[in-house]
Amino acid sequence: MPSSILKYLDIARLVGVGLKCPVCNGTDCRHSRWHSKTEKLGSDGLRPYRCNDCTHRFLASNNASMERIMLNVTAGVLLGFGVFVAVDLWLDGIDEAKSGHIGLASTAHSEQSATGAPTRLLTAGGVVYASKDQAARAQKQLEAAENGDAGAMLELGRDLATGNNRPKDVERAAKWVQLAAATGNPEAMLELGRFYRDGVGVTQDSARAYVWLSRAAAAKQTDAVLEREALVRTMGEEPLKVALELSMPTQPAAALVRPK
Repeated sequence: MPSSILKYLDIARLVGVGLKCPVCNGTDCRHSRWHSKTEKLGSDGLRPYRCNDCTHRFLASNNASMERIMLNVTAGVLLGFGVFVAVDLWLDGIDEAKSGHIGLASTAHSEQSATGAPTRLLTAGGVVYASKDQAARAQKQLEAAENGDAGAMLELGRDLATGNNRPKDVERAAKWVQLAAATGNPEAMLELGRFYRDGVGVTQDSARAYVWLSRAAAAKQTDAVLEREALVRTMGEEPLKVALELSMPTQPAAALVRPK
C-alpha cells in the first residue's frame, strides 16, 4: 500500500482515540463506572475513564465524550477513504500482473548449458504468481487487522517488526500489537510485554513489560510466567514497585485541574 495511504490510516487511528491518560499519556481509554454517588455528585461536568494501557482511572471533562464521537466520525471517514483507495490500487495491480504474466509466458525460451543442451524452460510465470500471492496475502492480512481481527493485528505487527513480507517498521508494529493486546488476546499481551521489555517500537519500560506479561500469564500463557520471572530478576526495587502499582485492578482518581 502507498506510504501516503498508510499515513492517513495511522492518523485516523490516533484521532479516533480522543483522550489521553494523565499518567502514561496513552490514548487507548474507555469509560469507567462511578465508585459512589458521592463521587458522581461531587464531579459536576466530569466523568470517569480508565486507560487500557496502564489501567489508571481518572476523571476528565464530560465534553470529551462528544469530542470523541466527532473525532471517531472523522477517523471513520478517513479510514474508509483509505481502504477504498487501497482496494482500488490493489485491483489495478492484479490486472497488471495478469497482463504481464501472459506476455512473459508467450516469450518463453530454453536456457542452454555450456554444451548447448537445454537445461530448463524459463517462463517467469511462477515468479509472477508468487509475487501476486504474496501481495494478496499481505492485503488480506491488513484488511482483517483493520476490521478488528486480533490475530491479524498481531501477525501484522510481527511482520512489520521483522520485515517479513513488508518493509520493516517497528513503530507501526508496536501500534498494531498494542491494538491486538487491548482486545484481550493472550498472545498479543505476551508480545506487547516483550516489546516493552526490549524497546521494540516503544520506549523500553520494564514496569509496563511486567504489567503485560502478568496479564498474559493470567490468561494461561505459560511463556509469560517464565519471562515475567526472568524480568523480575533484572528489575530494581523502584521499577518493580511501580510495576506492582500499575498491576493493581483499580487506581485512585488523578487530580484534575478544570479548564478556565
